[in-house]
Amino acid sequence: MKCALMGATMLAATTGAFNAPLHAQGIGQRQDEIIVTASLQGTPTAPTPEAARKELERVPGATGLVEDEGFADIFAQSIGDALELTPGVFADTSAPRESRISIRGSGLNSSFERRGLTVLRDGVPISRASGATEFQEVDPLTVRYMEVFKGANGLRYGAASLGGAVNIVSPTGRTARAPLTLRAEGGSFSTFRGNASLSGKSGDVDYWGGITGLTSDGYREHSEVRSLYGHGNLGWRVSDNIETRFYVTALSDNFELAGSLRLADALANPRAAGRPVRAGPVVIDPGPVADDWDRNLDVYRVSNLTVIDLGGTDLELGAWYARRNLDHAITRFAGIIVQGEDEVGVSTRLSGSLPFLADRSRWQVGAIYAFSSNDAKTFANNSGARGALRTQSDQDSDTLTVYGQADLGPTDAVTLIAGGQYARATRDVTAILNAVTGRGEYDQFNPRVGLLVDAAEDIQFFGNISRSFEAPSLADLTSGGAFPFAPLDPQRATVFEVGTRGQAGIVSWDVALYRAELENEFLDLAVPGARGLVTVTANADKTVHQGLEFGLDVRPFKATLEKNGQALRLSAAYTFNDFAFDDDAVYGDNQLAGVPRHVLIAEARFDQVDRFYLSTTLRWIPDGPLADYANTERAPGYETVQITAGVTLTEGIELFGSVENLFDEVFISNVTTNANQRLTNEAIYTPGQGRAVFGGLRARF
Repeated sequence: MKCALMGATMLAATTGAFNAPLHAQGIGQRQDEIIVTASLQGTPTAPTPEAARKELERVPGATGLVEDEGFADIFAQSIGDALELTPGVFADTSAPRESRISIRGSGLNSSFERRGLTVLRDGVPISRASGATEFQEVDPLTVRYMEVFKGANGLRYGAASLGGAVNIVSPTGRTARAPLTLRAEGGSFSTFRGNASLSGKSGDVDYWGGITGLTSDGYREHSEVRSLYGHGNLGWRVSDNIETRFYVTALSDNFELAGSLRLADALANPRAAGRPVRAGPVVIDPGPVADDWDRNLDVYRVSNLTVIDLGGTDLELGAWYARRNLDHAITRFAGIIVQGEDEVGVSTRLSGSLPFLADRSRWQVGAIYAFSSNDAKTFANNSGARGALRTQSDQDSDTLTVYGQADLGPTDAVTLIAGGQYARATRDVTAILNAVTGRGEYDQFNPRVGLLVDAAEDIQFFGNISRSFEAPSLADLTSGGAFPFAPLDPQRATVFEVGTRGQAGIVSWDVALYRAELENEFLDLAVPGARGLVTVTANADKTVHQGLEFGLDVRPFKATLEKNGQALRLSAAYTFNDFAFDDDAVYGDNQLAGVPRHVLIAEARFDQVDRFYLSTTLRWIPDGPLADYANTERAPGYETVQITAGVTLTEGIELFGSVENLFDEVFISNVTTNANQRLTNEAIYTPGQGRAVFGGLRARF
């Protein structure tokens, strides 16, 4: 169809600026040498991206590093938008400001409260004690860079979930790109976003603060967004060997929900909101517009990270408190979910070197404990207004993680890694009104061994074997309050991984092969009820996740272009997802639903330093994800093209813009998985965004 045109566009010599470009974000890919940024001074609580990259290169498995400039010139509303060019990461949009992020098939189709991925901010967890993560708690415009640890490679931060860990590092007064940054942008669907940040340093103290406001009517009917986000930190060098940093986050995120559609409706009219649910001539659920489905989340969070140099040994101490208020109106079956949650947590990590082996030899031990208490209520949804109180319960959760690892270097080129993690989690529901009391206790020890070989100065090979463990979240156990407490078994897996990363001449790469053998995988099912559709979680028996993660950068005519202050880069991030049941009693060896089998994202970009740039990005999914575990229906494949451009008006002032989905392709962005879609024909498809144009101005002083 449009493939030939898009392929030609991708390989054409397009044009670029002085920003670090968005490209395949495996750690094997390097930033263009032509890119020159201000000299930055990292600190123990906030390392520079260069220092973070060196640490990632010591991990015997697939990792990635994504800097802020990689997504600065696109309209990135969530960290999913920023991570989509990382091999192995699948990110799509399920609602405004809300991404579903799946790494190696983690959380294949978990709802708003996502599972399977541990997310930290500056080394301190923001994934909740209840087992879920709200990705909307992070504004991409308050991110300096992100470290991606796929699978058990996240053991550095105590993670052993199937998807791994993402550590989001904030700018500080010593690592921010400029003391004052102002940004304003707008475009399609009456969208406007404004951002301002201020930073500085004086002696032993530095500070950074940023605020972002977003308003948009949204692509679909009933998808308006109103969001205000603030994040800041204050660092103090107490002495030559002690640094402490305090962080604060405040978020008010409010957006309407358009609901999902049947496949034919989604393809015929993607801008429409969900239709009413009928039983013959009787309307049993009037749908998202009439009942004003929405999700309103307020988050207030304070945390601290302190690093103490004990002389050859580093001690990190973390602590946090978070308050989350949720008002979430959905189907009449689920009603209006109202929750108020308080969470406290502490973490510690001790690390040092092993002087009796090669230079890379070191050790670390750590622990994380978090506790949360949630006042959970549901009300009847009466045309968007709270009706009678239907259920109420106290929901308590705690998690304890203890972990350790030793990197043993028999030679300078070979490192053996041995480590492990013990995880324990409890989930308590105490009924107050029309709820069911329940308790779940889960624990497991997860060993890990790995090998890292430096075959040449810029070439590495790696391999590892590890265990994975995930306790069910409270949302899994209660379906957000729509169903009584239903105990689930924890998800377990054994994971094997091999790969290579490096650079040779004009080519750099990042490649990993993995196989995860799972027991009790959490699967989400769209279940029809008397008053609408609700998602429930069940355990599968045995499943297998295996795949290929391949990132490639090529820089044609590199030496010639550099002489003229130019750069041309061709990049690709390909992910192969082979996820299937393993001799299941009901589904046999069927493929798992929810994530496409093949995902290719490719980009061509040309930069003229300090003047302008132009890039073209292709997202190609040959076949969309299966919608059900019976494998009776799947979303169609699609290709979308994005054009991004920018120009430097004067020193520190840039004009940028993008055209998303250039050819206005109609496609399915997200699927709520179902058992057998042929039998039920449920409304489980979310249409993707059509053509959109955004532009803005950024000033740095």
